Amino acid sequence: MSTVLVPTDLSAAQDGVLRFCTALGDLGVSRVVCCHVVDATGLEGPVIAAKVDSARKSLQRAVDPMRAAGLEVEVRVPTGDPERELLLIASEEHIDAVVCGSSGKNAADRLFVGSVSERLARDGGIPSLTLRYDMLRAAEDPADLARRFGRMLLVPTDFSGTAARALNMALSLPKRAVGSLRLLTVLTDHDGEEQAEAELKKLCVLAKERGVHATPVIGHGKAERAILAEIEASGVTGVVVGSRGRSILQEALLGSVSMTLVRQAPVPVLIVP
Repeated sequence: MSTVLVPTDLSAAQDGVLRFCTALGDLGVSRVVCCHVVDATGLEGPVIAAKVDSARKSLQRAVDPMRAAGLEVEVRVPTGDPERELLLIASEEHIDAVVCGSSGKNAADRLFVGSVSERLARDGGIPSLTLRYDMLRAAEDPADLARRFGRMLLVPTDFSGTAARALNMALSLPKRAVGSLRLLTVLTDHDGEEQAEAELKKLCVLAKERGVHATPVIGHGKAERAILAEIEASGVTGVVVGSRGRSILQEALLGSVSMTLVRQAPVPVLIVP
């Protein structure tokens, strides 16, 4: 995760995200592409140019703390549809992850209103480190959330390929940043516990071979509730979870573990597609 994309609308809420990003070097990030997309709908050329110039000046000031922290920062101010422009930049700049804020809107709100940050996390095809604005506001120093992210990582797994990619992402973080992992699988009842425990132990061995201590954990009941309960009970500092990329309608009707965590987890959530 050496190059990240940080989209911002330059609102007060985004200040916490930018402050969080000043400590991304602790997670192995060396380069940040910070982007603000100007909506040029119905505007004439001179007005668009003035908006772009104003946004660029504001963005340059906003990223100064990241540069002071030793990060290489590039500022981009395109015009057009935010999701399309951000995905284009992610492709052009070989982005490893997107860092974005979330208001924690519920699924019904997003079905009609939409959330660019959460659509990027779900549909962008690249990992997304997502932070709730209320969590950032409550933090004395949002940068500490980045510094502490890997101290105790929770990695939920259903032993699928998507879950395996999430575990690999967690194990790819700098060793200095990762204290330990908790590998959690959730069963609907007590059947299959022996097999689940055996599979978790295999993953713990894999983590040990990569230089990280991992603890196997079995939860029961609804996956979202079990994961949130584990975060609360164990003092988890970050979550790395796979996403199956459900559509907005499927999410509204069926639910999505990763999106529920984005909305409710009290710690940063790294979603891996």
